[in-house]
Amino acid sequence: MLKALFIGGTGCISSEISALAAQRSDIELYLLNRGNRPKFIPPGAHSIQGDISKPEEVKERIRGMNFDVVADFLSYGVDQLDRTLDIVRGHVKQFIFISSAAVYRTQSESEIITEARTMAGNTVWSYGRNKILCEMRLRDEREKNGLDYTVVRPAFTYNNLRIFHPVGPGHQEYSWTIAHRILQGKPLLMHDDGNALCTLTYAADFAKAFVGLMGNPRAFGDAFHITSDEYFTYNRVAEMIGEALGVQTKLCHIPAHILGFELGGDFGEKLIHFSKNGALDSRKVRTLVPEFVCTTSFAQGIRKCIQFYNQNPEFKVVNQDWDKTMDRLAAKYGDAWPL
Repeated sequence: MLKALFIGGTGCISSEISALAAQRSDIELYLLNRGNRPKFIPPGAHSIQGDISKPEEVKERIRGMNFDVVADFLSYGVDQLDRTLDIVRGHVKQFIFISSAAVYRTQSESEIITEARTMAGNTVWSYGRNKILCEMRLRDEREKNGLDYTVVRPAFTYNNLRIFHPVGPGHQEYSWTIAHRILQGKPLLMHDDGNALCTLTYAADFAKAFVGLMGNPRAFGDAFHITSDEYFTYNRVAEMIGEALGVQTKLCHIPAHILGFELGGDFGEKLIHFSKNGALDSRKVRTLVPEFVCTTSFAQGIRKCIQFYNQNPEFKVVNQDWDKTMDRLAAKYGDAWPL
């Protein structure tokens, strides 16, 4: 029996991993989080309520417990990662850190991203830079204290709550804002010409690979990205959301740096990063986890997403401030690409 602790476990990616792990008779699953999303705690999982940013509180909650796997879904910088490592050090066999495909720096527009050929060297976007620093910190921890860690790098992973669009509000809480704009006939703002490629993965498919890495000694001390093999332009993704809603999507193209100036520094960094192609090859993880097969296409996944919202209308929350900001920028710049 593999005993696993997920720090988080009810988010966009982690909720599907939790659901799959909880179904396994050979996994005893514990979820440590603040308890704000009880609806997404699957049957069979043990819930531990605690705030990972408060180390003494969490140490008390898990006192006397040891785990084969600890998966960290909540560290976005070295400071938080250090606090988490201090909590679990000596109590875990394999530490799985959720990094991001944002760490990669491609050399050419035609590059297909792999773990071996593409460097983890993105210093343009602070999110990716902080994830790289966390990966470096884990290598140091392995050298000094012998920690068996595994790095997992998602790209654009969506579940039934996330309606993917690069210029949108917080996707866990306000994702319906994107659908609302399409249904209202309002334009979605799009960075640059929207023709860069992105790779999309349904979270339930992602979970298959992740669970296969848990307790797998061949994954120790290594990094894997987990993605489907579906590449679309950002424009096409927006069109497919409209098709799932039964409405044609309108787009308003604005240079990424102008959106960054208007929306804030991090948004600008993110959109400059998104303006390059992001096509990933996940053969490496498939060699370790042959059962990782993506069975949900984006066309199917976005329809499942819209169906979920229609069946659970309480989640149809619109960020009114964001919606007004999009109206203002569309009116100010029009379809401004190219300048």
